[in-house]
Amino acid sequence: MEADVIVIGAGAGGMAAAVTARKAGLDVVVLEKADLIGGTTAYSGGVLWVPCNHHAMASRPGDPAPDNVDAARRYIHEEAGNHGDSARIETFLEAGPKMVAFMEKETAVRFYGMDYPDYHTDSPNASTIRSIGTQELRIEELGLDVRKIRNQLPQTLFLGLAVGSGVEMMQFMRAGRSIKAMGFVARKLVKHFADLLRYGEGQQLVRGRALIARLYKTLCEAGTPVLTNAAVERLIVEDGRVAGVVTRYDGVETVIHARKAVVLACGGYANDLKRRLETFPAIVATPAHRNPVPTGNTGDGIRLAENVGGHFSTDVAEVAAWEPCSVYPGIDGEAGVWPHLVDRQKPGFIMVLQNGRRFADESQSYHDLVARITQACEQQGYDEACVWMIADSRAAGRWGIGRARPFPVPNGSHVRSGYLKKASSVGQLARQLGIDESQLVETVARFNGFARSGIDEDFDRGRTVYDKYQGEDNCVPNPCLAPLEKGPFYAVKVHSSEIGTFAGLKTDVNARVLTEAGDVIAGLYAVGNDQASVFAGAYPGAGATLGPGMTFGYVAARHIAGLPL
Repeated sequence: MEADVIVIGAGAGGMAAAVTARKAGLDVVVLEKADLIGGTTAYSGGVLWVPCNHHAMASRPGDPAPDNVDAARRYIHEEAGNHGDSARIETFLEAGPKMVAFMEKETAVRFYGMDYPDYHTDSPNASTIRSIGTQELRIEELGLDVRKIRNQLPQTLFLGLAVGSGVEMMQFMRAGRSIKAMGFVARKLVKHFADLLRYGEGQQLVRGRALIARLYKTLCEAGTPVLTNAAVERLIVEDGRVAGVVTRYDGVETVIHARKAVVLACGGYANDLKRRLETFPAIVATPAHRNPVPTGNTGDGIRLAENVGGHFSTDVAEVAAWEPCSVYPGIDGEAGVWPHLVDRQKPGFIMVLQNGRRFADESQSYHDLVARITQACEQQGYDEACVWMIADSRAAGRWGIGRARPFPVPNGSHVRSGYLKKASSVGQLARQLGIDESQLVETVARFNGFARSGIDEDFDRGRTVYDKYQGEDNCVPNPCLAPLEKGPFYAVKVHSSEIGTFAGLKTDVNARVLTEAGDVIAGLYAVGNDQASVFAGAYPGAGATLGPGMTFGYVAARHIAGLPL
């Protein structure tokens, strides 16, 4: 077999490279070692962080002022600190908006602008309009067999229904106390069950799965093969250039030659235990550690590059994109992991260490919160990085707690499994959790005082624009704070986890893989989580993995095709 470009990995970064190369007239083949395409992207919210994209630059009455590239540049450098690579940051700022425009003009991908604050709104250079979401679509619009596309995490579905935007998710969370929200949910469920009766499956593709479906549709319509069960075993080097791959396709060793280049997009090394032990904090890198990342993300692309001289760089502030997660007993793999992206930020929730004390602002971004969890547990000398998330019955019923859904969905099965702890009083809950009773009672009482005054004197929760956005508007005087006082009380054990890795292959402004000395490895590119983070391990806003992943996929393909940005 032979192609101009071989892309290894069928997540958003790899497929963006494939689509861009194909639209430039190149012959492309995509290889995916799993039996499904989509990678971590399919599990994600399908959101991209791209400053100055055309959605952010549109100015309509009542909208925020258009984005500003100088402010975006300053914000990224604030985030990246001393680890930042100015040249790559400039490429991201220039190419990102062009990638978004290209995708909407030349492919089936469609985005929408979001009013969503950057994660560090204390900065005067932060914005609320740099994130964009992926428009959903129905299977009949796709016109393809969706069984090849990885589904969203099964534990996040409600009665088999994938919930779309954040606005839609809020309707589901409010359904137990709002007639309007209940009506919205009822209509969605009726349509969903009608689809099940007619088609045997739900028809709505949303979030990250919709993004993958739209990219896949474009590749299929262009005649680009996307081969699954095609694990790449090694790269072929000829005359000093990467010139192809040896892959095991459906169990048969196959050689594919690349006339121009190979693009690595294998999703990083979140499930490579050896490299985790070498790079992650010790209390996070344990063999028992769990994450909501596809089990196949085992660092294949990084190893392939290293075998031909590529350099793995850990010159980042954080080696991974952190996320707080709980683990449901008895379920293996990513299906047993619950990402805590919503509940902990709502009023009526707190998090405490095993000593019964709070340690951070629970409403801050998931990446920052997990860094605080790990740091606090290290300081206390604990063996693992974990905390207890605690809520009273009012908050748990209103928002749900982990896998336990909001009222009126019963939570008894979660209590019986041991996942959810339940007690009639804070003191009794402390005894269940092995926490000093007097200390937890004191912590809750102190927090309740903050909730009534509206000022968190310990960690300033609810002060920033980001915190307030995540709270509840009608909760006064602070949208993020409500007292924990109505029993029964609940707790879930939350662990430091991650949604991907930030350490990765050293690359140049064109996404070409470099040696440790900084020399280009001809014919080899890396994008997505195989590439060291352009933000140097910082997480500036929602979509800060998919945004750069697709941007540098676009950059790599344009460079391979000999086209300017």
